Amino acid sequence: MYTRSTHVIIDSRALRSNIKLLKDHLSAHTEIMAMVKANAYGHGIIECSRIAIEEGIKYLGIAFASEGVQLRKAGIDASLLLMTPPEPEELDAIIQFDIETIICDVDTVKKLSEKANEHHKTVNVHLFIDTGMHRDGVYPEEAVAMAQLIITSPGLHLKGLCTHFATADSEDTSFMEEQLHIFEQCLNALLDHGIKPDLFHVGNSAAMIRIPEQIGSLARPGLSMYGYSPIPNSFNEIKPILQLHSAVMSLRRIKKGESVSYGRSFIAEKDTTIATIPIGYGDGLYRGLSGKLHCIIEGTFYPVVGNICMDECMVDIGDADIVIGTRVTFIGKNGEAHQSAEDLATILQTIPYEITTAISARVPRIIV
Repeated sequence: MYTRSTHVIIDSRALRSNIKLLKDHLSAHTEIMAMVKANAYGHGIIECSRIAIEEGIKYLGIAFASEGVQLRKAGIDASLLLMTPPEPEELDAIIQFDIETIICDVDTVKKLSEKANEHHKTVNVHLFIDTGMHRDGVYPEEAVAMAQLIITSPGLHLKGLCTHFATADSEDTSFMEEQLHIFEQCLNALLDHGIKPDLFHVGNSAAMIRIPEQIGSLARPGLSMYGYSPIPNSFNEIKPILQLHSAVMSLRRIKKGESVSYGRSFIAEKDTTIATIPIGYGDGLYRGLSGKLHCIIEGTFYPVVGNICMDECMVDIGDADIVIGTRVTFIGKNGEAHQSAEDLATILQTIPYEITTAISARVPRIIV
């Protein structure tokens, strides 16, 4: 099979180990819904979903119906939950491909009920409560009325009640606790009206680490499953499963005073050797890393110099005896040296989620 020298390696054993560690951290009544949206945070949605299912996971979390269609066409038969409010254009796919969805508004209830009834299908829905993040969901005071509308709407089944925390990764847990209290009030209000959802869930990776006993019947780990804790210096047993490698494509000698790449942002201070690597911002290596990033070649860090291009970047290797075809590592281990997605995120003052999800589809994922 054809592949590029630029590729991602996914460590399946590490993924399986991370899933087991997360399961062991949860109480017996809580199952995992593996979040595989955004191409499994850049790790490969089909491959990671299959491994998760092999490890006993029954629910997969997605962001758009198209991701559910992709999974179904790949033969994935686990329960799928759409965790963003469905758009009108997605309703047919939700019904056709047996996708569960959150519900955030009356109009969607009516339209989804009509379509489900037309197709003689029942769609499982999860009522989403806006407990304070103010992104999606119904207001807490609307929860009972919305739940009553759902259970009286033909073709719909109220499978779950859920919310999402805004600050679960913060040291100050007061707002998370406030959100949890509001959610519990909503759940109790439904129960008081004789409405009992099958499932209730609130917990992303940070929440399931902080309050594993309180996150409900489903936990929704995302990046923690792929090896990064959202809370610094916690849950260090999990290991990153992704490595990003390329190879030296060409070598050229330049003289002192000569420049490299667009804009001539790098001027050589002495005679040196420039290695060209076939990876660029079209692959997810942000242009904003230009002049700040190092890569690893034969266990040694070398600076990426000049502006990162769409398809290539250049590395100053000095007088090192490096040949064309030598492996170049941007994320992962090379010799005794190591660099993580967190390291790249620190340079850009962002989060590792952004680094891994940015790795584009044209970069092959190889499962080992």
